[in-house]
Amino acid sequence: MPVPLPPMGGGAVPMPGDAGRQVVRSADIAALSHLAGTQFVLTAPRTLADGAVLRGRYLMTSLRSGAVLHATDARHLHDLTSQVVHARGITLGLFLEGHADVQLGGRPFRFGPARAGEAEAALLVRAEPGLFVRKGQRGQHVRKVNITIPADWLEQALFEEMDRSGTVRRISADHLSSLSWRASPRLVAMAEQVLALPPYGGFLRDLYMESRVMEMLFEAFCAMGDAAPAAERARPRVKQRMWQVQEYLEARLCDSLSLDAVAQEAGMSVTSLQRAFRATFGTTVFDYVRGRRLERARDALLTEGVSVTEAATIAGYSSAANFSTAFKRAFGMPPKAVR
Repeated sequence: MPVPLPPMGGGAVPMPGDAGRQVVRSADIAALSHLAGTQFVLTAPRTLADGAVLRGRYLMTSLRSGAVLHATDARHLHDLTSQVVHARGITLGLFLEGHADVQLGGRPFRFGPARAGEAEAALLVRAEPGLFVRKGQRGQHVRKVNITIPADWLEQALFEEMDRSGTVRRISADHLSSLSWRASPRLVAMAEQVLALPPYGGFLRDLYMESRVMEMLFEAFCAMGDAAPAAERARPRVKQRMWQVQEYLEARLCDSLSLDAVAQEAGMSVTSLQRAFRATFGTTVFDYVRGRRLERARDALLTEGVSVTEAATIAGYSSAANFSTAFKRAFGMPPKAVR
């Protein structure tokens, strides 16, 4: 399916009417990848007869302000892994549904609402270029709006007006700094307006998207004051310690872990550990371990053909029913369907 390119240098797979009937192909994403970065590669799935990877709506466009808007309301048709080299800049993500399991510069991040019915806003800083890897799971439905602003925005008067608290500017030099918070109703409403883009054309379409993006950035930057202190404490020395904690957790995913033991290993209190870990990776220690164990269970279901009960044990669940509930919440389908 050809991708119509609007005047601002972006493109979209349109979604008139029923979102479930539209198919997004790997070629569509590749055609727009230059807006996200360089050296784009779709590493999985390697071969597809028709190239179909998503069903729904996929939009990526560059705005006159220099920002790049990326909106997705789609379901994954396959396990999907893509990578691209991102330039220096800052990305604001608003996740209404679904999660993003990504790596930047080799460091993992997980973004998305903790509970159904909520929405999460997240900020990720790239003070230097880095390889960005994203993994999506078959059946997962993702509704999100990402806004990426280039590094030179920091020198613009418009940015200073938006970032009145100075929070973004203070953390912008700290590579891989991240910050997440519960999105305000106003921010969610503006994201919904972007996802339900009216059938405007030409100048009106461009103006509509530009205005919504500027409003979202202003609203997000104003809301970051309360959420910022923990992230601002995640300076290089603390981040290095959190990466060591992550390696400690990865080596012991099969073991029984306690926050006290992890905090003792890190040489800090449980409260300080939780604050620093979330500031570095965008999630809590518990949610990180739970997510990684679920991923291991999913891989065992896919590649080893284990039973659901065995997969529950791998994920650390004594109840197969509780495991199935957590699995479906994480990946959008029950474990039996994956197996």
